[in-house]
Amino acid sequence: MTADGERRSFSLRKRVIWGLILPVVILLPLNALWFYKGAIDAANRAYDRSLAASLKNIAESIHATAGNITVDIPYSALDIFEEGVQERVFYSVIGPSGDVITGYDDLPFPGLKGEGEEPKIVDSIYRNQSVRLGALSKRLYDPELAGGDAVTVLFAETTEARTRLASSLFVDSLRPQLLLITAGLFLVVIVVRNAFRPLLDLREAIRQRSGEDLTPVPASHVPNELLPLVDAINFHMARLARLLEARRRFLADAAHQIRTPLTVLGTQAEYGLRQNDKEEMRRTFGSLIDTIRGTRRMANQMLTLARAEPANGLIQEFERLDFAELVRDIAGELASLALKKNIDLSFEGATHGAFVNGNATMLREMVSNLIDNALRYTPENGHVSVELELAGESVRLRVVDDGPGIPEAERDKVFQRFYRILGRGDADGSGLGLAIVREICWAHRGRIRLGDGNEGPAGRGLAAEVFLPLAAAE
Repeated sequence: MTADGERRSFSLRKRVIWGLILPVVILLPLNALWFYKGAIDAANRAYDRSLAASLKNIAESIHATAGNITVDIPYSALDIFEEGVQERVFYSVIGPSGDVITGYDDLPFPGLKGEGEEPKIVDSIYRNQSVRLGALSKRLYDPELAGGDAVTVLFAETTEARTRLASSLFVDSLRPQLLLITAGLFLVVIVVRNAFRPLLDLREAIRQRSGEDLTPVPASHVPNELLPLVDAINFHMARLARLLEARRRFLADAAHQIRTPLTVLGTQAEYGLRQNDKEEMRRTFGSLIDTIRGTRRMANQMLTLARAEPANGLIQEFERLDFAELVRDIAGELASLALKKNIDLSFEGATHGAFVNGNATMLREMVSNLIDNALRYTPENGHVSVELELAGESVRLRVVDDGPGIPEAERDKVFQRFYRILGRGDADGSGLGLAIVREICWAHRGRIRLGDGNEGPAGRGLAAEVFLPLAAAE
């Protein structure tokens, strides 16, 4: 998203196509330059053979007798180009003493002398024209010559024919390459379009789905490169499915559980309105208030349970906190409830230093539910102990009471929503306390288990143990 809120999109297909075309466009001039240089070299090799032959012909026509040098330039040495080629040739024969015997006396002498049988050929400039200049040295074996017995033959020719030949070779070689590159780019576009067809098919398959269809996208006909995307889509769909299921479950539970209290409230209100006796009316409205309190408590617990479920994504704000201080504070807050029932509420173990990563509000709700349940189900003059200790890489919270306890066969069921053991416990309970505790515990990567309480396996007392992973040291 840009600053003005408009969406900026790009085409991956165009990026790939341009990513393939641009290097070709950049390399094409370099390739053309390399081919042109190769064409120049080829033309030079072809014409240099004729230039070398002319040098040798002129050299063969040079003789020396009694100190006199004679030069008879053969016509074949100067007529080296085919008909229609307007090249100009220049030659010069330089004697042993450095004087020009015949030819062009201003022909540049680059200080290059051929040694042996092969002439030396270089590029040069003569009379403002580019020329190809060759030099060949020949010994005359005349001892009467002054300054030595070797003469130097220079021969130069303009380069128009070479340039035309190089251009012709360059164009002839470049034309099929351009056709090949054009065809290749056309095929690249077609191949890229076909390669991205599965992505478009995947888009259409998802678009055509109904709003309620959150089943995984089939990966059987998906290219390997798209599998991470399909996996991410399926993961997100599964998360949405869990969220929707949690919402449906919450609505169904709320509709089912609130319907009964609302009916009771309506019945109690109607009954109270029909009463003339103040005492009976007071008792009726007292029951009405109790029902309202119980319904409110159940509604609050249902909202807490909804927040605690990981599928809803509401319990994500974690921080590093001292779990020991949190438990100690909650035990102190609930001491008044223990005093009302004359219950001995004790706190044992670590009072600080048990750091965990968690949501403070949810952890407070979890601990409150554990201690509140223990106090509610413990008879008067009973005992509830809250114990906290470090156990390896975890912190263990243990809440023990001497209430009616939970039979071992029922201990897994009590974590279900609204599950209550018949004939036991507080009539005001909603059956959500332990379900809330488990959801919050799971959301913090912890675990919970139920065991025997103060009275042991005789059937009385319950011990609820929660294990949470300790936070890394700072």
